[in-house]
Amino acid sequence: MLRDLHNHTHASDGSLSPLELVSLAVERGVDELAITDHDSVAGVLSLREQTHDFDIKIIEGVEISAGWGKHTLHIVGLNIDPEHSGLSSFLKLQQQKRHTRALEMAHKMQKAGLEGAVADVELMLQEQNMVCRTHLAQYLLDKGVVNNFANAFKKYLAKGGKAFVKDDWFELEDATAIIKQAGGVPVLAHPTRYKMGSNQLHELIQAFQRMGGEAIEVCYPNIHPGKKNLLANWVQKYNLLGSQGSDFHSPDKPWALLGKFPPLPDNVTPVWTAWQ
Repeated sequence: MLRDLHNHTHASDGSLSPLELVSLAVERGVDELAITDHDSVAGVLSLREQTHDFDIKIIEGVEISAGWGKHTLHIVGLNIDPEHSGLSSFLKLQQQKRHTRALEMAHKMQKAGLEGAVADVELMLQEQNMVCRTHLAQYLLDKGVVNNFANAFKKYLAKGGKAFVKDDWFELEDATAIIKQAGGVPVLAHPTRYKMGSNQLHELIQAFQRMGGEAIEVCYPNIHPGKKNLLANWVQKYNLLGSQGSDFHSPDKPWALLGKFPPLPDNVTPVWTAWQ
């Protein structure tokens, strides 16, 4: 059975609607699909309202940005209640933080010479659920200011860039707690992508476990086999569950194809045992 437990729709920074994502998942042979938009359950809730007869199980989820020291982390919540009032209030505050950051970045873009950036981003904020850095990168690309996504982040949106604005997320412990309050399983997403050495990453996993974290993504696109095995050993050592997912955003991004990632190692207890 193929389970892809980390995916995005146009409710955050994915390119497909929830129904289009489900259709593609069925086409790719996915049996169980988690929808985990950044700081939003709008896609999950809209799918509840749409009639479809696809033979696939949907896991309702979310991906929350959180702070830990100087790092921004992503915590996936799986099998949540998307209508939980506390979670709804938390996500509304997160979205306000994203709104504020997008406007601050727009002002910096305009100051750096991109005329009309503030008005354009204000319109963007009116037209869609939220504006992520991915949207701003696409905007810079469409304006011809950069020639690819990597340069959009390097020159403008990432630390050291002309329009960089420091994140102001809630703490890791807060994100973990609200997912659990909403009945979900908190999962540390793609741990090897946070630009940490092994010692600091080990410290993070121990801290996450102490805060109530229950699972770690062990398998995702392009993870080095040695790092995958290291994560699997830590999952086992700290009595955590193992998760997997493509972190899919769009069909035109070949580095994160829906349903494509290594299988979980045999010594890892799968996260889906928590809701089966």
